[in-house]
Amino acid sequence: MRKTTKREERAAPQAKNDPASTFKRQWRTLQALAAEKKGLTLKELSERFGTSEKTARRDLETLADVFDGIEARAEDRGRKRYRFKGGEFSFLLGLTCDELLALYVGQNLTAPLQGTIFADELASAMRKIKSALPESRVEHAERIAPLFFRFETSRPIYGDVARSVVDAALTALEESRKLRVWYRSLKSSETQEYSICPYSFVCYRGAIYLIGHSCKDEAVRCWKMSRMSDAEALREKFERPSDFDAEAFLANTFALFVGETETTRVKTRFFGSAARIVREERLNGWISTTPEDGGTTLVELETEYGTAFARWTLGYGAGAETLEPPEARAAVLAELDAVARRYGATVRPLETEETAKKTETIISKPF
Repeated sequence: MRKTTKREERAAPQAKNDPASTFKRQWRTLQALAAEKKGLTLKELSERFGTSEKTARRDLETLADVFDGIEARAEDRGRKRYRFKGGEFSFLLGLTCDELLALYVGQNLTAPLQGTIFADELASAMRKIKSALPESRVEHAERIAPLFFRFETSRPIYGDVARSVVDAALTALEESRKLRVWYRSLKSSETQEYSICPYSFVCYRGAIYLIGHSCKDEAVRCWKMSRMSDAEALREKFERPSDFDAEAFLANTFALFVGETETTRVKTRFFGSAARIVREERLNGWISTTPEDGGTTLVELETEYGTAFARWTLGYGAGAETLEPPEARAAVLAELDAVARRYGATVRPLETEETAKKTETIISKPF
């Protein structure tokens, strides 16, 4: 049994002369002062955020110039305890009806965030916006927003610790700190401990994933947040690659099984309604889409061709046939054969010369 981790925030020292880091630290200082009813001393602030007491005092002076409600209470030996009694942070809002509507629609489309700290904070922000705006604008937005919604056939099940797990990951990502997670992968029945250098969040099929560098196998991986039972932002810093782009990293995949195979040019022919569907889409790794005589469509992609690609192809059923390279075609056939065997059947090519040229397959019951 592993020992329980502390989920309280423990920030590492920030880089000097970094305006973004300074702003984040000051904002978290304000949140800490608001959360601690007894307040915090300069020493406690400096230990929490990894700074000197001089820096902590300078942060307080900056915050006091912007926000009302920061007060100091004298204690023994000349020590002071600071706290924030400003309550809700309020700002003037000059939103138009269209801008408010965009916010409402955006909230309706954030289904993958349900059960996480993001959804909680978004709901809180919308309540504040509603209270600050004229009733007529709010009524207009609430009439229109339900016309837009996000449909998902399934949603991840987040455990009770989801909010703290996402918060720890977000802290580590913002401050370029390593993240320790307790994670149950699809290949393992037991939870294991991993150390990650987090790069980016990504939403896929209604779930939130974390893209990061695995310190265990020295490769960039994707981690499903709902499979994390706990997470802790470490003090150890790392340098995020300046040229890392999450969209580019996933550009040639059909799922988040990154690194299954090398990328190569794959040709797939689509038939019937599937041919019309692919002409309306720009697929990952797209090279070309060519309508053909007879209503078929030939699509060329630069992509990986492992399990994810095979399952994506078979999602079109008989409406898609991967032609080349042989390795990609074999991957689809292997997946199709596994499906057939699950149902007590086998997959074999038709033996006539004509059908051999078409490289079609059928599923037949075993003799």
